[in-house]
Amino acid sequence: MTSLIRGLALGVCIWGWLMAPAFAASDAAGLFNTKCTGCHTFGKGIRVGPDLKRVTDRHTRAWLIAWIKSSSKLIASGDPIALALFHAFKDQRMPDHDLSDAQIAALLDFLAANGPEADEQLRLRDASTASAADVEWGRQLFYGESKLKSGDLACVACHSVSRGAAIGGRLADDLTNAYRRYHDKALDHVLKQPCLPREPLLPLARAEDRESLALRAFLRSIGGATR
Repeated sequence: MTSLIRGLALGVCIWGWLMAPAFAASDAAGLFNTKCTGCHTFGKGIRVGPDLKRVTDRHTRAWLIAWIKSSSKLIASGDPIALALFHAFKDQRMPDHDLSDAQIAALLDFLAANGPEADEQLRLRDASTASAADVEWGRQLFYGESKLKSGDLACVACHSVSRGAAIGGRLADDLTNAYRRYHDKALDHVLKQPCLPREPLLPLARAEDRESLALRAFLRSIGGATR
């Protein structure tokens, strides 16, 4: 019985060890956003504290773990790096964080892999930020003057807009007011789906991110900006 209990306990420990890092890694972006961004940027300069880009190159992992857990203890110990940072930022110390080893490891891996920049690039860009060149490219994509990378049909094959060239398909809705009605998130989702069910499926999204932005920007220019 004792050996069985020990075996079960060991199994639980191994399972916990395997699962904890994966869970922590998936939450690394959330940890960065909730614990770090109030005082730090990533690649955008000093805020309250130092820029965290390449922080894992500037300091050893062991030092960073100790600093994140308790900067006050590291400062009190007389650590020269901790003291230099403390004085460089007007004797404002970083708050101590009650994070597990797995959470800190995931956060450091996220920073080392330039995760904040990748995470920012994945955020959907609003059509309101598009340039005039983006709008023109969107017009060309809509009318098929420029081809979608996926090779799928241009919007004009099925849709029309009320302004501009008097051409366009009649198989689906007029898209003049599409942006006004649906905005960026819903339109991006639709633009990335095949227009018609097909086998086999397209190997790529119908419109990639830059193409989606250009098409949304064109539709925004046609229907009038609402935000």
